Amino acid sequence: MPLHLSRRNLLAASALLPLGFHLPAMAAPVNGPYRVGAFTVTPLRDGLFPLEPSMIPAAESQAGQALLKGAGLPAKGPSPEPVNAFLIRRGDRHWLLDAGCGTVLGPGFDRVTAALAAEGVRPDEVETIWLSHLHADHAGGLLTPNRLARFANAELVLQEREVAYWSDAAARAPAPAALSPMFETAQAVLAAYPGRIRRISGEAELAPGIHALPLPGHTPGHMGVLIADGSDRLLIWGDIVHSRILQMPHPDWTVIWDTDPAEAITTRRRILDRAAVDGLRVTGMHLATTGKIKRVDAGYALV
Repeated sequence: MPLHLSRRNLLAASALLPLGFHLPAMAAPVNGPYRVGAFTVTPLRDGLFPLEPSMIPAAESQAGQALLKGAGLPAKGPSPEPVNAFLIRRGDRHWLLDAGCGTVLGPGFDRVTAALAAEGVRPDEVETIWLSHLHADHAGGLLTPNRLARFANAELVLQEREVAYWSDAAARAPAPAALSPMFETAQAVLAAYPGRIRRISGEAELAPGIHALPLPGHTPGHMGVLIADGSDRLLIWGDIVHSRILQMPHPDWTVIWDTDPAEAITTRRRILDRAAVDGLRVTGMHLATTGKIKRVDAGYALV
């Protein structure tokens, strides 16, 4: 079975739109790089994903339509959501957080390698890639179109629970339909990097000043990365939200790709509360910028 997901599979899974869909011109450009003390964090835009309200089922409502219209989008969507990876540098060290879609999700993506080249980094120079989780839009870029490792010398670092889940044949059958195509990509990634996968458990130091922060629910081993230098901090929270427009005011609205929706809601509220109380600057794989969190009514806003 080819690694590239067919249009039929994508539609059957309700996970993606037809590959020829055109995004609105208002889609935000890449914002950054960001400074965190001596660290430089550069977002690498892999593409823009057309998110339909059906992918956040509670958004198929008057409230969802109002939010989309208020953002200048069609009431029935889609909203163009960024797909980011991040290059993190300090001195002569550099690390990669996630790798984008590669060719797995069809045309319009696979731009991380070119973005790295623009920063003067070749794939064979990347020594370590931290993965927030193994969904295709985060890990597909680790593979060439013929399933080989794109990063010839890189070690992959993931939560132990993430590796265990996607490696478990028994986990696939009961998984939501929207997750079924994801298993192929995750297993292809694990197979392409034999002997180069380092498993961590819970909170762990990834490098001096950089720590893994477990954020389970979206996937069992989903994690964020907290970068700190002195009083300056940035949390890259992975997929805590897929739509700033819809999920910040409604943190209980889940996406069809959540492995455990209830846990995803609990984790989202916990980290949004922590960010609001601690004044954490945040960004993510589906945010176009950084900001701080404030509480607004029963939800939150990125300021």
